[in-house]
Amino acid sequence: MMSWLFFSSPFAFFVFINIPLASSFDWYTSCSNKFNCGEITNVGFPFWGYGRPESCGYPELNLTCSESVTTIGIMGVQYRVLKINQEAEETLKLVRDDYYDKICSPKFGDTKLNSNLFDYVSGSVDVKLLYDCISSSQRDFSCPKDETYGNVAAVLPAFPVPLMCKSQMVIRIQDAMSFSIFSSKNVTELEQAVREGFEVKYKVDSAKCDECVGSKGVCGYDWV
Repeated sequence: MMSWLFFSSPFAFFVFINIPLASSFDWYTSCSNKFNCGEITNVGFPFWGYGRPESCGYPELNLTCSESVTTIGIMGVQYRVLKINQEAEETLKLVRDDYYDKICSPKFGDTKLNSNLFDYVSGSVDVKLLYDCISSSQRDFSCPKDETYGNVAAVLPAFPVPLMCKSQMVIRIQDAMSFSIFSSKNVTELEQAVREGFEVKYKVDSAKCDECVGSKGVCGYDWV
């Protein structure tokens, strides 16, 4: 069962479940903390993690911090969070963590979203990366010697995949970067275009939380 928790200050105490006052005050204090990691700062509900307990946000919106880098896991893929906009847009700018520094050693499956919680922001497109193909129908770039695959090509999703490819991967990029992707002269330029990331909108009912915050409370999430 999904429900909201509203943790108020001890001076205006109200919750919509039975939590003792002392316990609720602990949640109020903990969920008042903001997520801060590197360039990602002052992030509150519906996110949790790194000082914000799990009941402070949606289960799928767990942010982690390591060496000033913020990451989030979505559908089995780990992403670096480049930006969070908690204003009216309610968006995240993401780039796959395994593609941030290089694109020839993928660690995860295709880029895909939980459509119940996220939507792609207009202006981004899918791109298919093909690895170690034996074909002359696409433009291949050589990968560095220490990576998993020897060459990579970027094509549109509708491009017929040659039978002799070791692997393929669907990723998301900003539409503005698609020209850079397909006009790249080498794998470094391809990596730079991918590193720009893409935007998604997270879908939560913020109206109730705004009402709670307006009453000097903080918002949480009942995972039960």
